Amino acid sequence: MLATIGYGVASFVIAFVLAALLGSDGGALSKEFPWQFRLAAACRTPVLMLIVVPLSFIRGKYTLARRRLRRYLRGPGGKAAAVRHAAHVDSISEQLRAWDRGGRKRKLRTARSNWAAMSTKLGSNKEECNQIALGHMNEILDVDEDGLTLTCEPGVTMGELTDELLPLGLMLQSHIEMESITIGGLAMGFGIETNSHKVGFFQESVLEYEFVDSHGRRHSVTKDQPELFYALPWSYGTVGFLTSLKVKLLRTQPYVRVEYLPTSSAGELTSQLQRLAALGEGQAPDFLEATLYDRDNAVIQAGYFDARPSTAAPLNRINVWYKPFYYRHVETALRSGAFQESIPLQHFLHRFTRSIFWELEDMIPFSNHPLYRALWGWLGPPEVSLLKLAQGPVIRKASVYAHVVQESIMPLWRLPEGIAKFDDWFGAYPLLVFPVRIFDHSSETGGSSGLLTPRAAEIEQGEASGLWVDLGAYGVPRAVREGAVWDAKENIRAMEHWTREVGGWQALYTDIFCTPTELRQMFDFSLLDKARKRHDGVDAFPEVYDKVKSEAGISDLSAELAAERAAAKKGTAAGRRSQSAATSVKSPPRRRSRSRSRSRSR
Repeated sequence: MLATIGYGVASFVIAFVLAALLGSDGGALSKEFPWQFRLAAACRTPVLMLIVVPLSFIRGKYTLARRRLRRYLRGPGGKAAAVRHAAHVDSISEQLRAWDRGGRKRKLRTARSNWAAMSTKLGSNKEECNQIALGHMNEILDVDEDGLTLTCEPGVTMGELTDELLPLGLMLQSHIEMESITIGGLAMGFGIETNSHKVGFFQESVLEYEFVDSHGRRHSVTKDQPELFYALPWSYGTVGFLTSLKVKLLRTQPYVRVEYLPTSSAGELTSQLQRLAALGEGQAPDFLEATLYDRDNAVIQAGYFDARPSTAAPLNRINVWYKPFYYRHVETALRSGAFQESIPLQHFLHRFTRSIFWELEDMIPFSNHPLYRALWGWLGPPEVSLLKLAQGPVIRKASVYAHVVQESIMPLWRLPEGIAKFDDWFGAYPLLVFPVRIFDHSSETGGSSGLLTPRAAEIEQGEASGLWVDLGAYGVPRAVREGAVWDAKENIRAMEHWTREVGGWQALYTDIFCTPTELRQMFDFSLLDKARKRHDGVDAFPEVYDKVKSEAGISDLSAELAAERAAAKKGTAAGRRSQSAATSVKSPPRRRSRSRSRSRSR
């Protein structure tokens, strides 16, 4: 027995050292980083391989088994589900009424730990808040196959919805990639997919919100109440606690035929995306995205629903554990030229799960090697929540200055400029490129579309929408790879400033470095402010900024806040110039309609 234990320990130590030697890059980091972070970087690969990946596999299997057992015991929606849901809502309402009777002394937050959420933040900013238990809100209440709608509670995940809907030949109108993301997080926050060039953000699929306000009162909100309906997206639960959603579904085909189209310049990429997005109904791709591998070279992925593979588009089950990572497979088009293939729908919807987009190779550099895939690939990727849980405050802060996760949503014709700036600010590749249609709902509310209110000049003539693009950087900045220091605050603030100038928006699950005033310059809070006052949310829930800002110690904005206070107090010319700068970018002519759009790459 002792000999067996000894062999096991020796094998573990050998594997740990070998993985550290092959995969870690702690020695390349600048000495400006704290020693704890450099040590963690040196041990990162073996810790992930030998501890986090196996734990993630076990946790994933446990979660899957519990989910399926719960679904089996509950049954497929119906009256029993409605009764359980009513009881769930009553339990939340009672918690809120008790808080209300107690004098409304502290702000309200959910009891969910931040490490379990799909964001870059580790700390929760919840310590001084009254936390409401919502963990039981995770049931699919109804799937209307004829009416193409789904009603469910906010804790239902994308993985659960894939399991439920795909066997029925259905999917969400916006079926998001990452399996652990909850539908409530998408509705109250940020949700985009590769069919967003047609259907917009996830919020455009919502038909009805149900929430409970700070007095414990239950509200059902549809477009018949446009000011409140359009105030809720991106509000991050600052009006009330979401308790259910009714959303649109789409009919599907079993496969997606994907055409891979390489481009060799930012201008060509932009014009091709504009051309494909502007094609008429029945011709435009059902899915449209691009992956940018350096400042010039990208591969567009145009996907079309299909009933079966063909000789011209052979079958490729891209998510089988021994296959190369999808983004590496896509990259082959830069060498071999354009090609097409058929991918099973479930594989396509979760095509970046195995590689966490392209982040896994930064953590385990040889994770796409055939030997690793053969020995470890079947275990799957490390769970994002477990990666966050393993961080301490020192490592968390240092990681913000050694790793970038940022997204800027800009008018599509601005993409070449955005790519050049991302190269200067971050120098991290690949870059995610998702076209997204932004809808103007101001005519329904009398002036605002909610937090994402597009500039009138960007709306296509004859349409109530315009085409933007989400440009995302995930990875290690060029400066850090070269052993230098990368100033996260300076570069991210530059990105935020430029995004505001061009009429875009920043994804708020990332680490933000803007001030509350600057956030309000980027987003239109008019409807949300009105909703918070009308439903007594001002004293009950934190501001959006307070919910999405990084935990204390990550970014020091004292100088910027002091400058804003001084400008406001003195009413100086500098203050007036600052206000003007947020709206002074020259707007382009109004866009043509989708059927007549032309290239605007610059």
